[in-house]
Amino acid sequence: MMVRFQLLLVLWLLIKALPVHAVEVVEGAAYQKPEGLVKAIALLQQTEAGREIYQRAHEAQVPIREGKISKTEITATRTLEGKNERYDFVVQVLISQDKDPVFQALDLAHELVHAVSPKKNPFDPNMNASEYVQHGIEGEGGEANAIAEECKVGRELSDNKAIKSETVQLIKARCQYVWKLENDNSKWKKSFYQLGQYYHNFIRALNATKPDYREVAEWNEKLEAKSPMFSSAAAHKPYPVALLEEYLEVTKIVCDRAMKSRIGRGIASFTAFEERCKAIRNSP
Repeated sequence: MMVRFQLLLVLWLLIKALPVHAVEVVEGAAYQKPEGLVKAIALLQQTEAGREIYQRAHEAQVPIREGKISKTEITATRTLEGKNERYDFVVQVLISQDKDPVFQALDLAHELVHAVSPKKNPFDPNMNASEYVQHGIEGEGGEANAIAEECKVGRELSDNKAIKSETVQLIKARCQYVWKLENDNSKWKKSFYQLGQYYHNFIRALNATKPDYREVAEWNEKLEAKSPMFSSAAAHKPYPVALLEEYLEVTKIVCDRAMKSRIGRGIASFTAFEERCKAIRNSP
């Protein structure tokens, strides 16, 4: 699942594993982890890949909770201090409550990659749509990393004799394509750019953001109209489409509110943001 940004504009297991905490305290409130999620964390820690990513999340104090779908939420709070501003980010991982603990463990491996890896600031006025989409897929902590990580965990869990054979077959069905390409990094990343029915609409939407000619040439090389191999569970669209829509949504919100807050005084970042705002003005 790709990272979801929420913007608040303010004036304003087991083997040398970390303990599985059934209760965690977040912002002073205790959260009791459901039994299934506790089992999922324990399963994750039974794998070498899972222990490593869980430890990084544990050290970063990333909250892990159940939710309707699996996703990483990043809440960005923008604080204005005179003509200066600051963004503070809070990360939380949600894991689908309706899944078997084995598949919750796979989702958790995926989401923790998003949660602990360096991210590009979506509110950076100098970031364009092309960079945002490409980094969201190919960058550290992007979708290619996250799906590869979940299937590393899946491979190890497939060898766990305590897991039912039917569940193992489902893991293999989920990860066989990933395992097939794990030693071909170029082909692996390119497979994320298969857009199917969204091919032409994506090109039009991206061109509306006014990329330069080099970016256009690069995208023409990457994009294919083949049926998508990977799609966002939240948006139900191929990752490039979902990420571009996310970029446009964040940009429009920031531009709209920056314009309003500019009345009567200059906000330092708004001048830099103007070019980004202009580039998406005619986007869908």
